[in-house]
Amino acid sequence: MDWGNNKPRYIEALHTAMITFDLEELEIDFDKVKDYDIKYGDLTVTFKDGTTKTYNGDVADVDYKYPYKETICDSSWDQVEGLN
Repeated sequence: MDWGNNKPRYIEALHTAMITFDLEELEIDFDKVKDYDIKYGDLTVTFKDGTTKTYNGDVADVDYKYPYKETICDSSWDQVEGLN
């Protein structure tokens, strides 16, 4: 097959992992939440009274058995048409 300039070079496999924060279990009243941020698997909550608290997420190992998404790219990292 003639791929021209769009010859496949890379196959990327995207895997995902979910972290759930149970607000009831953490005793967080969302009506009192001003803002929140999630980074590195931790939930940081800023409350309306100005206090801030960080909660560690239950970070499990990523299941690499099957990817969530696969992408075939050429040497310029452009998707190869007809293969994605």
